[in-house]
Amino acid sequence: MSNIANILKLEDEIKIIEAIGEIIWEKKEETDDFSALTDGEKVFVYVDIFEGAMGEGGFSFFFTSEAGDFVEDVIVAYKEIKAFKTAELISKAWSLFPAKAYSPDVEIRRNFIKKADETLIGGWEDLDEEFFSEESEDIVTLIVDYIRNHPEEFGN
Repeated sequence: MSNIANILKLEDEIKIIEAIGEIIWEKKEETDDFSALTDGEKVFVYVDIFEGAMGEGGFSFFFTSEAGDFVEDVIVAYKEIKAFKTAELISKAWSLFPAKAYSPDVEIRRNFIKKADETLIGGWEDLDEEFFSEESEDIVTLIVDYIRNHPEEFGN
């Protein structure tokens, strides 16, 4: 029986995520990028990156950190785990950048955000409230369901 199969027998979803995350981040350490990861593992990583950034300081932190470099991949990852409301929320936050103001380069984004008017930051704060509300999707369950439905994508 594979290590993933054993991990998926755990009853605590947080423990499943932690165990899978440990395997993936160890595998990721072998390279400077995500090239060693399967598509499923990348989905996990992009969700993890976004959730971590949101916990640090919401959309403002997400877009002023390197996590914001991956906004397109993050949106795709949330759609993959069937978190469509969250993917839409991230898209809305991204769309608050004026046309061509978003850059995948964190320094360019930071400089733009420093000079941006309150509309941008205020919009993100409104979306933060929606993200952290009681009505938000259960990302933990959705990512565990995704892992259960794609075990071959994890730990190879």
